[in-house]
Amino acid sequence: MSAEPARRGRPRDESVDAAIVDATVEELILRGFPGLSMEAVALRAGVAKTTLYRRWSNTTDLALDAMRTFEEDVRHPPEGSVRDQLVWLLDVMRRKWNNPRYGALMRRVTGDGVGNVEAYRRARDKLVTPYLEVFDGVLRRGVDEGLIRPDLEVDWVRRMITSPVMAATLTFKARVTREQVETTVDTVLRGVAP
Repeated sequence: MSAEPARRGRPRDESVDAAIVDATVEELILRGFPGLSMEAVALRAGVAKTTLYRRWSNTTDLALDAMRTFEEDVRHPPEGSVRDQLVWLLDVMRRKWNNPRYGALMRRVTGDGVGNVEAYRRARDKLVTPYLEVFDGVLRRGVDEGLIRPDLEVDWVRRMITSPVMAATLTFKARVTREQVETTVDTVLRGVAP
């Protein structure tokens, strides 16, 4: 068995990466996707522009990577009932959307999406699709187990469950609580039951 070849150059400094990501989030909150520039991020992070370009080739990739830092891995929900898994998934979302920086970022990105729908959809598809696939899989399990009417679109049921969390953040309402998460899931499941 041969050893891995040695990498050339210095190893990447994780503190520089963290500073760049933090600066990108701040710039996104302040200027949104349309106003994001490598120059502004480099200045805010206190690094040379070439440092950014060695890591990211464009502002879109940089912005998406910065936004990914708020994501939690949801590919494997804990074992349990459909209801328990839905509560867990919605609570993951609640914790993320209750984060003040993420909330500010989503208000800005959502506002930008009105003017640039295609860019908003691309970002949503890259960042949110894995979460939606898991959520919809749990809902389909609910249909299979007879908990959810089979004539309903799982996409619509998911939107009924997740909308209160997004609405609270986007409209500057009080943060959603864990208890409200459970109440939301229970209320929707009662409403969509056969």
